[in-house]
Amino acid sequence: MEILHQKSKILDYLKKESLGILGTREINSENIRQRVMYYGIDDDFNCYLMSTKESPKIEQIQSSTKVSFIILTIEDPYDKSWEIEIDGMATLLKEETEIQFALDKLMGKNPFADVALESGIIGQFDFVKLIPEFVRFRVYGEALNGNPPTVLHFQKS
Repeated sequence: MEILHQKSKILDYLKKESLGILGTREINSENIRQRVMYYGIDDDFNCYLMSTKESPKIEQIQSSTKVSFIILTIEDPYDKSWEIEIDGMATLLKEETEIQFALDKLMGKNPFADVALESGIIGQFDFVKLIPEFVRFRVYGEALNGNPPTVLHFQKS
């Protein structure tokens, strides 16, 4: 039996967490790089990330905007554990209003955002918006029983 989770409940799971793993493609290579990233999220499932300027991941996003992001939480009991995969397009934010919106979503979730704002060093960071194409949500106990993930499809902008 397929279990479909409501979009609002999946968003609730995303909003209660703050860490995920971002996958990008290395420049001039087929190698995939992964790194742990703090994130914030809006009601449209757009994820907001920040990184120091000229970091390899920023260069990789500029080279290939296609990225993958996964958030997972291990619960007790284990069958309540869950994961969310977001595949989409990453774009660097340039407009001050967009950057401020990203900062608002990152505040309290990303200690670097808090320090950057308090210290006035926001200009040392780039801000990224991950626009989803697909979101896949699975609860481990459901997957162990043969249920596929709930998949949300988003229109490309």
